[in-house]
Amino acid sequence: MAEPPLDGMREHPNTSPPEPSGPRYSARLALSCERGEAPGEVLHALQELRSVIDDRLRADLGGRYDRHRAQSVGADKLTVTFILRAATHADAIRSAGLAAGTLAELLIDHAARVDLSGVALVVRAQ
Repeated sequence: MAEPPLDGMREHPNTSPPEPSGPRYSARLALSCERGEAPGEVLHALQELRSVIDDRLRADLGGRYDRHRAQSVGADKLTVTFILRAATHADAIRSAGLAAGTLAELLIDHAARVDLSGVALVVRAQ
């Protein structure tokens, strides 16, 4: 016979998304800030949007999305790196493009001061 939970302790099922599976890829998106903007302001906006970005990418990519991170790489540039899972190289490239497009959409919707007229996307197997 199972013992009841301790006072104030209830058993709760794990509601976290399942751990992504498959070979791991990194997809690095290089962005420029608008003229006169420092990366710090854009990084701050990305930090504020962190959970929105994660939720949207999990919805769009499901188990193919693991996580993302952003960093400054110069006076007016930054990179966002997505960690993805994919069965094939082609699927990794496809997922990276979708992740980059989703991020661009979110940045535009939240008036982040980035210049999306020229971006670079590099996908590598890890």
